[in-house]
Parts: sequence; C-alpha cells; structure tokens
Amino acid sequence: MNTKPGPGSFAHLLEGVGRENIKITDVKVTHLSYKPSDGSYVHECGPVVLTKCDERIVQIFTDQGIVGIGPGGYGVEDASHLIGKNPFDVELMGLSPGFDVACWDIIGQAKGLPVYQLLATDNRPNPKVHVYASGGVMWTYYDKGDGTPYGADALIEEALHYKELGFDAFKWRPGTDWEEDGINPTVLGEICRKLREAVGPDFDLGLEKKGYDSWTLEECLGMAPIINDLNFLFFEQPMGEAGPAQFEDYLRIKELMPNVMLWGGETFKSLSEARPWMAQGLYDAVQTDCHRLGITENWYIARVADFYGTKMVTHNWSSSLGTMCNTHFVAGVPSGHMVEFFMYPNDFRYGLFKEPQRPENGYITLSDKPGFGLELIENPEAKFPHIPGPNVFANPRFPHAWARAKAREERVRSRYSG
Repeated sequence: MNTKPGPGSFAHLLEGVGRENIKITDVKVTHLSYKPSDGSYVHECGPVVLTKCDERIVQIFTDQGIVGIGPGGYGVEDASHLIGKNPFDVELMGLSPGFDVACWDIIGQAKGLPVYQLLATDNRPNPKVHVYASGGVMWTYYDKGDGTPYGADALIEEALHYKELGFDAFKWRPGTDWEEDGINPTVLGEICRKLREAVGPDFDLGLEKKGYDSWTLEECLGMAPIINDLNFLFFEQPMGEAGPAQFEDYLRIKELMPNVMLWGGETFKSLSEARPWMAQGLYDAVQTDCHRLGITENWYIARVADFYGTKMVTHNWSSSLGTMCNTHFVAGVPSGHMVEFFMYPNDFRYGLFKEPQRPENGYITLSDKPGFGLELIENPEAKFPHIPGPNVFANPRFPHAWARAKAREERVRSRYSG
C-alpha cells in the first residue's frame, strides 16, 4: 500500500497515505466501572485484592460524520484544543493515548482501510494475531473456605481450562503473599513442576513479577534455573524497571535461563525509556501497550524493536478497547509477535462491543473493515455505571502484608537508584 522507504531512511506513519480534509467537532469521555454483583474480587493477588475495574471510552466526532473510539483508562487530557484540528495530524499533536487511538480509528475510516494496514508502512501486515491467556491472579495459597481448589490445584485447573479453550500459552502471577504461607523460589518451583506436568511439554508458560510487589535479585536467581529446566517461554519484569542500573543483574538472570525469554516494558512511557533495554539486549520482547501509550508512540518503539530484533508483545490488561488497538498494532508492525489477552473476572472483556473480538484457538483474526472495525454497544454507561473511589485494598486476611510488600519493593528500587 505505502511506498517503501529507501536505504537509511525512516518512514513516517502516514507517508503515502494521502491526507483527507476532515475536522474534529466534539469529544466525549465516558467513565465506566465493572464490579462483580456478588461482591467477589477481580484480583486476589500478592498482598492485595481488587474490587472493581475502571475504564473510560474516548469518542472523537468529526464534520464528516465519522466517530473514532479509543481507551482512556490511563487518563485523558483537556480536549478543547482538539476542536477544529485534523485527525491526520495525529503524529504532530502529542495526544494522550485514548485520543491518539481514536484519531487512528478516524483515519482508517476516512481512507476505507483497517488500522493495521495503515501501520504497515514497509512490511506485509498479519491480521491473524497470536494471543496468550493472561490470568493467575485469583489462585491462592490458602483455602478460601468456599469449596474451590487452592494452591497448585487451583493454578492447574485454570491452566487446563485455557488449554481447553484453545490457547497455547498461559501467563500467571506467583500467588498471594509469600511470607504468610512460607513460599520461596524452591516451594514455587515445585508448583511450577506440577503445572508443567499437568499441561504437557507443548503448552507455553510465562511467569510474571509478584502482584503489587517485586522479586528480589536473590529470588530471581533462585527461580531462573528452575523455569529454564521446565522450558518456560518467558519471565516477565520480575524486578520491575528501575533503569540501566539493573542491566548487569538482569544479565545475570538471563545467563541462568538460556531457554527462557525475558519480557518487560509495560511501564515504559516513551521510546527513550524503551530503547536502552533493546539496545543492550536485555528484553527479548517489549510489552508497551497502546492503551497506555497510544498507537503513534508505540509505532516508533516497534520500528526500533525491529532494528534490534526485539519482539513486540503488548501488555493488554484493562478492557476490550485495549484489545482493539493492541491487536491492530501487533498485526501492522514488522516486530509484532503476540498480544496479552486478559482472563481474570472482568465483563469489559466482551461487554463493550456489539461484536467483540474473541480468540479462536489462540488467535484473533482481524477483519478488513475500516478503522478498528468495531461498534460500541448502546449506552455502555447504563450497563457499566461508574463507581467512584479506589479499587485496590490490602487483603483483609493479612492487612499488614501490603505495607511490608511496598517496603520490599522500595528496597529493590533503592538498590538501583542509590
């Protein structure tokens, strides 16, 4: 579709697309919440529980009758300065993520092309997007007293359920608070072995950092050879992302798991933050998220990732609005590899669109409809009325644990910040 740039050149996103005369006339931001009606949690992970999920829908209206949609869950700017602007200037306006995504939806509709084709400036897009099941935030080391499995049995049951649904990969978090139940890498390693035996050798597994906590270097050094022996697919940002001061220690971890990839980057706010991790060969896959950064900044990150041979595996944890933009992004860039698909209790997964994106055998196949090709349900604010207030609380079974975890996470940061 677009003209491939010559040697040594760097394409702009809309190079060769053709500008349309279209103006923004209005912007609407709708606040939504999902909370289980029975009072149950949506996460019971690490030292905390989460009671609800919040999201914002961004809609941008134009003088051509085209309406673009995007996610605003990570904040939106004052939109008054957008009135009268042309969405085709998306690269120049420095928009917050939701407005950036919505502009790309408008551009695609105006050109009669899906967003993933617009993003494929000098490569062939792949609309069949590989997704992995992301969960493991509801299993506990303790008996909840409700007759459901706990410990390794709960984790195995969850993994086998995803395998039955057709997924070929599962990422999980390492349970509830470790100190309360005497957990350490050796104990968790035995759970990993049981899980591997249950799912078989051909089902990929990924392990993420502790929920609302950080692994220490010593814990990582203990865990890395275990998951290497069990042929895990990846270990995700176990010590967080404090910057280049961590590189030497992360390289030590990588040396102990040559069969396991190191993934991370969901907290990156820009290309400048992501670049050193790719340039130094730290991350095998970068997990920046169009929900958090928008399409534009992520496209530049993807170009640099392609240069360094780094995969793009987007973080995707909030709602189907994130699935919408992340799947098109991964489908359109040459470094696109996989998309996280959240499987914790959350009706935002399928409840926001009339025809939501549903994985089949571990893939979401995008249509060739213009823009993102999705239509919101009528009156989403009626189905998901906004509930003010926080959603994260200390686990009432051990309310002291969160403060302890925060202190440990700060010690991990301080180790690298001086």
